[in-house]
Amino acid sequence: MSILVLAEHHDGQLAGATAHVVAAAKAIGGDIDVLVAGENVGAVAEAAAKLDGVSKVRVADNAVYAHQLAE
Repeated sequence: MSILVLAEHHDGQLAGATAHVVAAAKAIGGDIDVLVAGENVGAVAEAAAKLDGVSKVRVADNAVYAHQLAE
C-alpha cells in the first residue's frame, strides 16, 4: 500500500504538521510519498525528503500555485 501526504508549508518552511502526518502514515505502514505544491518549493521538498519514513517526494513547482486560497 502507498500513502500520499500533502505537505503543508508557509514562507518556504515545511510545517510541523506534515511531520506528524508522516509519522501517522508510518504507523499504518507502506510506502510514503509526500507531495509539495507551490512556487519555489525546492527547500521545502528537501526538508520533506529528510523526514523519517518518506520514500519519495513529488514536487509540483509552478507560479500558478503562488497565491493559493483555502477552499
